[in-house]
Amino acid sequence: FIKQEDMLLFIGKNVSEFISKNNYVFDTIMRGIHNHAEFQQLLSDPNRNSMIMSSFLYQIFKNYPKGKITCLDHVIGGSFKYEENLDLFNWKLNGDTATISGFKVQNATCNFGGRKWIAWFSPEIPYSDGPYKFNGLPGLIVKISDSRNQYVFELESIEKPKHKTMIDFREKDFIETTKQGFFRAKDAFRNDIVSRAKEAGLNSKEQQIAARNMAQRNNPLELKRK
Repeated sequence: FIKQEDMLLFIGKNVSEFISKNNYVFDTIMRGIHNHAEFQQLLSDPNRNSMIMSSFLYQIFKNYPKGKITCLDHVIGGSFKYEENLDLFNWKLNGDTATISGFKVQNATCNFGGRKWIAWFSPEIPYSDGPYKFNGLPGLIVKISDSRNQYVFELESIEKPKHKTMIDFREKDFIETTKQGFFRAKDAFRNDIVSRAKEAGLNSKEQQIAARNMAQRNNPLELKRK
């Protein structure tokens, strides 16, 4: 099943944030809710359908803390936080050039998460950043895909906000772990989906549907966790 969604990359002076647009809109709306009455008013708002839940719940902060990538992600029942080193990628620069979204770009490749990645970066946009965790090239990554084209990120537009936009990290009761610990928790939830569905009150047929739906989510971006 192919999923497509708009993502946002906020690039600040020292820190950047990568988040799905739907997740960002939902979070922005929820920050304006201060009590139960306002929440009930939101539920009765006919425009609430504009709050579309994202298929990609992760948030990625680069260079926060300095020299690190902070990843926030979710498994039902808990919000997780883990850190990785910023210099994850051993890029190989190639001589190929092209034009993407009106920008002159150069080609680079690397291996990450059990996949080979082909990146196109633009020295015209002097930010060593890109989608997801990708960074470390002498210019913004405007397109990157794995060699099987199962995951593709491509620049749609770039703009400078009219007003200052804060890249802020909201502290809450995260389960702090390692990347390996997070994926172990995710795997445990997948393997125990029938029991979880039963605990939630689903009947046998609904439990099997939940199991089939979970089984279809079998192609994570990071196939290897080290």
